[in-house]
Amino acid sequence: MRELFEPASVAVIGASAERNKVGSIILGNIIESGFLGQLYPINPRYEEVLGLKCYPRVTDVPGPVEMAVVVVPAKFVLQVMEECGQKGVKAAVVISAGFKEVGLDGAKLEKQLGEIAHRYGMRVLGPNCLGLVNTHHHMNATFAQEGPREGNIAISSQSGAICVVILDWAANINIGFSKFISVGNKLDVDEGHLLEYLRNDPKTTVIGMYIEGTDRGREFLRQAELTTKVKPVIALKAGRTSSGAKAASSHTGAMSGSDKVYDAAMKQAGVVRVRNIEEMFDLLQAFSTMPLPHGEGVAIITNAGGLGVMAADACADNGLPLATFEPSTIERLREKLPPAASLYNPIDVVGDADSERYDHAIRTVMDDPNVACVVALLAPTDLVDISSVAGTLTAFAGSSPKPIVTSFVGGKEMAAPIEMLKAAGIPNYPSPDRGVRALAAMVEHRHSMGRPEPQPVPPYPVDRASVEEIVEHVRSEGRLQLSEAEGKGILKAYGIGIPREGIARDLRRAIDLAESIGFPVVMKVESPDIAHKTDVGGVVLNIDSNEELTRSYEVMLSKVKEKLPKARITGVSIQKMVKGREVIVGMVRDDQFGPVITFGLGGIFVEFLKDVTQGIAPLDRDEVERMVRSIKAYPMLTGARGKRPGDIPALVEVILKISQMAMDFPELEELEMNPVMVGDEGAGVTAVDALVTIKEEKK
Repeated sequence: MRELFEPASVAVIGASAERNKVGSIILGNIIESGFLGQLYPINPRYEEVLGLKCYPRVTDVPGPVEMAVVVVPAKFVLQVMEECGQKGVKAAVVISAGFKEVGLDGAKLEKQLGEIAHRYGMRVLGPNCLGLVNTHHHMNATFAQEGPREGNIAISSQSGAICVVILDWAANINIGFSKFISVGNKLDVDEGHLLEYLRNDPKTTVIGMYIEGTDRGREFLRQAELTTKVKPVIALKAGRTSSGAKAASSHTGAMSGSDKVYDAAMKQAGVVRVRNIEEMFDLLQAFSTMPLPHGEGVAIITNAGGLGVMAADACADNGLPLATFEPSTIERLREKLPPAASLYNPIDVVGDADSERYDHAIRTVMDDPNVACVVALLAPTDLVDISSVAGTLTAFAGSSPKPIVTSFVGGKEMAAPIEMLKAAGIPNYPSPDRGVRALAAMVEHRHSMGRPEPQPVPPYPVDRASVEEIVEHVRSEGRLQLSEAEGKGILKAYGIGIPREGIARDLRRAIDLAESIGFPVVMKVESPDIAHKTDVGGVVLNIDSNEELTRSYEVMLSKVKEKLPKARITGVSIQKMVKGREVIVGMVRDDQFGPVITFGLGGIFVEFLKDVTQGIAPLDRDEVERMVRSIKAYPMLTGARGKRPGDIPALVEVILKISQMAMDFPELEELEMNPVMVGDEGAGVTAVDALVTIKEEKK
């Protein structure tokens, strides 16, 4: 990637002498940014462009060309790329549009472009992109009107418009960039490549990304995991993946839509995901100017009690504790604060607070070992000199040992003081909750940096032959949906507990099975055409006698036939009634990230409550334990209200086995166990239902 970001020579193919043309703007931006290498305009119409000798073709340039910026109509791009390859160009930034974004013909053209680049070993950024900037290499190879100032933020965006928005925002705030990359259609260079490069870039300390989709999801995940160990990655994800549009036959599939999958992937990789561009700006501002916190405790300093309460609420909302001050801190605060001041968190320095009072309070709490972050709030009371307080706070820019954010709340009177804070590089937010959210993201990143390395789980011994036999049998019948018995056969091959059960073709056999298994039992309709048996009356629970079984048998079958008259009914399943806490464990295969494991509260209310979490397989034990702890119903598993705790270790083993199964058998498309009954501690875990779908065999 060196030739892309730090080329010694650049050719602008399609350079123009007409000022309103993109080729002219890009060439002008490269010149104005102070590029120190060789710069060659390419256009057969001109002998000179913007004071530089112009060449008809890139092959006519006498010296080497490391990077080419291509700004010609799409129909000429292939010829130009051939010439770049012949010249030995190592990297091409294809600004030109008219490729896969315009339809099938454009997609074919883009494929041919990729084939040419591959043949010559060229890296390609784009096509259909704004270009890229490396401020530390004095190179602005974009057609954006506003060039960024030098700084430590790297931005990657799939949208050229978002690039322009961020550049315009940065012009209004004292924020600079190291790299600015518009990836466009991502024919070659994508977010995975960029994360690998930026992770090792000493000029970049924080990375922001606008993402609409990823074609190499697992590689993105791998590179993000490595990068967030050393630098924060802040991502704004918009749009949907193709998996979100697929019809899902299971609850797991329905609840693992693309957005949920991206959430899981980013959380697993330590990426801080933001909801909108405003939040991205807020976080970039804090991460680029402030040191990372070494703990969680927040100290709030305010001249208005209401603002302090709002900030305290925001801390609670974002999972940040208010710091408990040491007695020595309280005494130091008392020395210079008035009797009316509140010395405890939040610290209210009172409405007439001057700059000295703020300075004393901030420096005092900074010295407290229980304080990791500071929030300084100010309301424009009649007695406060706002500019003086702002001037005091600017002293913490670049030297603060702990992150400090401010929220000067108001309008006209706040404008000039806020400009002082911006100029100094002190993050200021229009409301306390936005400042607190920025600190929470910094704490979140600090935690992710310290997360343990994934520890591969030793493979469980499994009966692969049985699984292969079941899959082959299902395919031989032209089916993709497994029956419950077939699904449980796969679970059994992986050592996952299932209840004692049997299949009955008639009432007599059902009674014999119930007596053999022992009451109480569960009766379920057996059909390869029915995914959710409860929805059609195909499940009867807690049958405790032959008489009740006899009554339920005909009633259940008639209900099912009434609702699904065309469903093939192959019998009924008689199972031992199992008690325990109901959870769901499932897997769905995502087009970008591969197998996604879902865990959460199970039973018939799973679709309504949606108390679930996801992880990308293969999972390690730490990640599975985090998933189990993360659901709201976790106290139910630990033994809330005096009940005995559930067998959480056995549950973790089951999830790990499903993770292994997903990796062992790529032909499994969806799998759901709902419910999985978690017994009391030491009693084990039993999957009482299994819904499995396989992929259609490629011909």
